Amino acid sequence: MFQQDAGLPAGSGQTETIYPAPRNGYGRNKDRPFTRQQVVAEVVETLTSGSGCGIVLVGDHGAGKSFIAQRALEQLGDEYLVVQVRGSSISSKLPYGALSVLLNDLDASHLEHPLMVLRGLTQLLHNKSDGRRIVLFVDNAHDLDELSSMMVAQLSAGAHVTLLAACVDMPHVGGDIMGLWKDDLLRRVDLGPFDFAETAATLHHEYGGRFSLTAARALWSASGGNALFLHSLAREQIKLGTVVRQDGVWFLGNGPIALTGEIRDVVKARLNRLGTGQRDVFELLALAGAVPLQTLMLIANPQDMDALQERALIRVTHEHPPMVSVANPVTAGIVASVVPPGRSAELRRRLTAVLQESDALDAGGATGVAWALDCGEQVRPEVALAAAHTANSASDPVAALRFIQEAEGSERGALAAIESVNAHILVNNEESARRVLETLDEAACRELPLAEWTALQLLRAELDKRSTAPGADPKARLRELAERLAAEPEQHSAVVGAAREQLRLAEAELAAFQGRYADVLAATDHIDTTDLGSEPRIMTASVRCEALAVTGNVVWALALGKQVLTATASVQLTDRAVREIRGRFLLLLLLSAKFREASGYLDETYGGGEPQTRLGGMFEIGQGVIDLHAGHLDDALSRLQAGRWQLRAQDPDALTGLATAVCAYAAALQGEEETAGLLLGDLDQPRPPTAWLAERLTRYFELSAQAELGQRAASIRALAAEADNDAQSSAVSPALLFMSAATRLGDRQMGHRLGGLGGQVTGQFAALCSRLAEGMRDADSELLLAASKDADAYGNAVFARDAARKAVSCANDAGNRIALRIAQRAQQSLDDRFGSPKNGLHSLTTSTLTARECEVAVRAAAGTSNRKIAEQMHVSVRTVEGHLYQVYSKLHVASRTELKDVISTPADSARLG
Repeated sequence: MFQQDAGLPAGSGQTETIYPAPRNGYGRNKDRPFTRQQVVAEVVETLTSGSGCGIVLVGDHGAGKSFIAQRALEQLGDEYLVVQVRGSSISSKLPYGALSVLLNDLDASHLEHPLMVLRGLTQLLHNKSDGRRIVLFVDNAHDLDELSSMMVAQLSAGAHVTLLAACVDMPHVGGDIMGLWKDDLLRRVDLGPFDFAETAATLHHEYGGRFSLTAARALWSASGGNALFLHSLAREQIKLGTVVRQDGVWFLGNGPIALTGEIRDVVKARLNRLGTGQRDVFELLALAGAVPLQTLMLIANPQDMDALQERALIRVTHEHPPMVSVANPVTAGIVASVVPPGRSAELRRRLTAVLQESDALDAGGATGVAWALDCGEQVRPEVALAAAHTANSASDPVAALRFIQEAEGSERGALAAIESVNAHILVNNEESARRVLETLDEAACRELPLAEWTALQLLRAELDKRSTAPGADPKARLRELAERLAAEPEQHSAVVGAAREQLRLAEAELAAFQGRYADVLAATDHIDTTDLGSEPRIMTASVRCEALAVTGNVVWALALGKQVLTATASVQLTDRAVREIRGRFLLLLLLSAKFREASGYLDETYGGGEPQTRLGGMFEIGQGVIDLHAGHLDDALSRLQAGRWQLRAQDPDALTGLATAVCAYAAALQGEEETAGLLLGDLDQPRPPTAWLAERLTRYFELSAQAELGQRAASIRALAAEADNDAQSSAVSPALLFMSAATRLGDRQMGHRLGGLGGQVTGQFAALCSRLAEGMRDADSELLLAASKDADAYGNAVFARDAARKAVSCANDAGNRIALRIAQRAQQSLDDRFGSPKNGLHSLTTSTLTARECEVAVRAAAGTSNRKIAEQMHVSVRTVEGHLYQVYSKLHVASRTELKDVISTPADSARLG
């Protein structure tokens, strides 16, 4: 999708006319996939329909107007002639400036009057067209001079040409062309910024590989969805090594997006196009971060502010008081970095001159404080600490540590330590965080105000939770905090109440992390879910959701989870809190196999404009898990590989192991045994402590992968053992997951127990497991096929495939030829979806045929004669005939034609063992 506007550079004063060769000479990239193909189709339809005068594409600089136009033009047939002209800032000042190249071919006498110009152009184009229909492509139509605009409109209105125009905005297009649009003769198509899905697709098409969610969203956010910005950024990051390619996928390395090179030049060029007053406003906001609207109006011209807002360069919030900021924070960062120090200081003086002294450092929050430090101003310790807290809440530990330095040596040492530890934890630097705490005097800490001591104690517990050291005991830390809170006098009730909320949350989070869900339910039993007005309450309710789901109450857990998500919209939360809440809800949707709902949740969340730090690691692999279960293995594996590499670079939630296990399962399903084996080997490497539920899912996908790789018996035994362990600890939902997998792999004993366990869990997956258990208990192929159909409708083709295999086995054992044929077709359809030749063979060998019989059956279904099969397998013809007799009997078929209906796997691609 990336191309800069075609034609000569703006400002050159030249135009370009194209008289193309067959297929218009645009065919270089016509077979390459691209984004917004539907828009191109609309343009082509308008140009070829013969109705109206044509179409105009409207969008900001770099929105891809010229690219869309060129892709549309290259689809026109030989019966079309394309003529291109291009407006520019220089030609707009000259009469007929944009048409000068065309007019050079006319006699001078034709230029004396507009009517004569029109007549001459009409004749010229008619002669050049040689009977073909003419499409006039006018690029930068907003830069046409008045006479050129009139000629274009007249040629279009007279049906001499079909117009395809591209402009930045309609108000600056000449009145004659505007008139065509107002009279509904010219269709208008607005090209807005790319949304996230379009950005991800464009990156994939352009660079030939899946981008991780973090990498794609970072580029989307930095570019503001502008196609030109996006291309410049992506190219620069790849060159710098900020975005890295590995195993055919792209991911963001340890550093942030580097705002240098081409993208910086583009932003500076746009800044130079602003008027003096507009540039003052834009640079001031870029440096300050955000300024109250009323304050800005004291130092800026309202017309300049209006102009910037109309062009969507700045935005005004609806909060009280209204705040003004640069619309794209990345653009703001670039602009702030290129403002010379002297000018920055002058803009700072202009702002502080109209602010109260007490507000001068608070303007713009953390960004404003950073600006003050850059200008050499002294910052009060309390302001610096407030800015550090804001930066930590917004996942900016580098800025937080800078602000903390301004408070060192002050009386606020404990608060500085708290923010410093939080900053180090944000970058997973637990050792540095511990060193900060070790510098504090234990006795002095006990004399701190309760709120500060509570914060330090919770941080120590968090670090103990993350530690593998033998002496780490987070429960003891929390117990000590509980004892102090119990001894606090009543006059401190408000502070004590807030501390108790934080303690309850910490106890619940620790219990969930360790898999003690009965303790979670006990710690959160009295929470008022109708009053979720603070971060600790929302977070506590979220942890309770997880406990409810794991212990079987899936329906209520998901209902409470949706209530928690709704509450996050009305409470200001830290990035960490939002990340944990959203990641936990996604995990619950996947645990309960609600893949359709999970996909919608991901689409909704991906498309939001919030930074990736508010999404978290589960979002890196969530869609891959959904694609895997749906049988879309190519998409699943590329998404999961991108997510796995991204988590290896940045893994705040310790989910790399889970990503690796899911990758291994996807590779195994696809028949890539070597890849799957290597990934399973990676799971043996040491990993940081991971939450209990993530570890259980990691183990589930690990065993599922091993089963697909042929370790069937061992996997069934391991799955059954895991199911028993979880059931004994009341973690019935994970137990159901393990038990259902063992049942689908053929463990009849687990099948008999599956129904009983399913009765202890609510939700659609539990109901599906109960139907599977009932079908296996009664050997009812129809009931198993019904379960298979429902599972497929829920987006769980893996479950559906295995249930269909059981239906084949039951129908075969019952000798029901009609039921067998129906089950075989259902199974084959599902096997084909997974795309691995081994899937179909695997199902036949495990449910019906021996490996040798399957090999003969596949070759016979492919049309190979018995004699040829005998030669290929180095056996006698009589042996082949004997195997075929068994095949026909077991599959209840009477001929090779019927056998072909059952087995569609090509013999030459079959991996027989």
